Amino acid sequence: MLFFKKLREKYYKGTHIIRKDAGVVAIIYALALIPVFGMLGLSIDVGRDYYVHAVITGASDAAAIAAAKAGGTTANMTQQGTAIFNANIPKNFIATVSGPTFTFSSNNQVVTVTATGTINTTIMQFLGKPTIAATANSQAQVQVQGAEVVLALDNTGSMFGAPMQGEIAAAQSLVNILYGGNGTSGGTDTVTGLYVGIVPYTTTVNINMAGFTPTNWLTTAGKAQVANTNLYPNVPAVAGKSVGGQWMGCIEARTPNSFPQFGYTSYPNGTDATDATPTAFPFGPYLYPSTLIHGYTYGQPLNRGTTSSSTVSLGTPPWGITKNPLGDNDWGSTPTYPNHVLAGTTPQLFFGDNYNWNGTSDGNNGVGPNLGCPVPMLPLTASQTTVQNTISSMMATFRGGTMINIGLDAAWWMVSPNWTGLWPSPTPSTEPQPYGQTLKVIVLMTDGQNQWYDWPTGEPGAPATAAPISADADYTGYGRLGEGRTGTTNFAQTTTNLNTSMANMCTTLKNNGITIYTILFNHNGSAGGAANQALFQNCASDPTKYFLSVTNADLLAAFQNIGQSISTLRLTWPGKP
Repeated sequence: MLFFKKLREKYYKGTHIIRKDAGVVAIIYALALIPVFGMLGLSIDVGRDYYVHAVITGASDAAAIAAAKAGGTTANMTQQGTAIFNANIPKNFIATVSGPTFTFSSNNQVVTVTATGTINTTIMQFLGKPTIAATANSQAQVQVQGAEVVLALDNTGSMFGAPMQGEIAAAQSLVNILYGGNGTSGGTDTVTGLYVGIVPYTTTVNINMAGFTPTNWLTTAGKAQVANTNLYPNVPAVAGKSVGGQWMGCIEARTPNSFPQFGYTSYPNGTDATDATPTAFPFGPYLYPSTLIHGYTYGQPLNRGTTSSSTVSLGTPPWGITKNPLGDNDWGSTPTYPNHVLAGTTPQLFFGDNYNWNGTSDGNNGVGPNLGCPVPMLPLTASQTTVQNTISSMMATFRGGTMINIGLDAAWWMVSPNWTGLWPSPTPSTEPQPYGQTLKVIVLMTDGQNQWYDWPTGEPGAPATAAPISADADYTGYGRLGEGRTGTTNFAQTTTNLNTSMANMCTTLKNNGITIYTILFNHNGSAGGAANQALFQNCASDPTKYFLSVTNADLLAAFQNIGQSISTLRLTWPGKP
């Protein structure tokens, strides 16, 4: 009995102990569950936060890249970047998104995007953490490719005054944007791989570039009658030039149809609209013959067939000349038939203090052998400073008319690989590069249309008894209208022929991968009607690259738009970086 009593006491004593231990373990388990649930909640909420951060970061990265590629104004970059950001945020996203916020460097070359996604926690809210915020900071730097960009800019007399000032300011703004500036200032003087050329044009272009010896680019005396008619035997020669010292550097268009005896046995049709090199087909020098002497025959250069040796004395400039009627370019001193030799050791250009070499000071009343000749071209150049200085030097140059195709053709020479190694310094000997190796762009601007001008006061274009252009017109890069170098002697048909030549050239340029922007500056209604506008619309690479401007402000906006567009092309162009 005693045994069972002790056993029972022991059993009950143990049960009591066990009951006490179970309560302690329950408390321990309960306390242990707190960090366990905390860790579980943390893992869930951290995972959700990680997901939100990944989405926000991806959207911010995409937005920064999109904004950088969009280029243009900060407003445009922000708009494009925001659209891409929103497109990368899933529908019914678990987070509340704040942003994106865009900030830009001073030259818009670096874009920073900040965005935050805030989520409500699940378990962690019971631990005093009701929300978690995930913030992303993304940055994209604009990586700009090289490019060859040529601006062909109208320098004709109709641009005189405010229009020319507007053109200069607008072109300089475009160039500044290309070099990383804001359109007014900033940027760098050079950008790796970027070269810019300038072609001021009228009815001709000026190849007398700094440091250039044009011997191999010009016809020589006796080789071509077209050139000979405009050479003056007594004009002193200048070292390295095949014409006299008063030649300023402008050239004639290379056409065979009016002078079959030009001197070449295989002179191709349409060389005035190709990238044929001057090595193969040299240029004739542009020199506006004096009309001081009677003897002009319509459709021909000055009549050199007479044996008369009479001289004409000059009165007081500008209109004290004894001959009647006035010629449209009476210049020279005591010229003598038949060779039109100028007296003295140097030619006298018959100008007073207000007359300069290209007649710009006197508008359409200027005279001289270089009347209508614009300032020299600038071939592809790396330096922004050099480009800006060339643009600043431009001036409205009167007489002759407007021959836009001449400017476009010269712009083509600057980007054509046929001309690689032909340009003077500072153009590298490797420029222009082959097609497809770099972005090639031409910006073509005018305030007019292809047409001949005739000075209404003097012969041969407007003798006293006839209306202007009744039988002829001013001397141009195509000679006189009556010479038929455009394929016709009819004024209206000449415009048609030049337009056709220009349109064909635009097509060829685009087929070679050259991007074309066109600008019509209709500041005085001179840009023509629907047909001329269609010509420029069709010449542009696509409708977004054609601009019709009316005011200087419009012109500035157009050039800035083009500068930003070219910058974008330099980001997205699929060819060689």
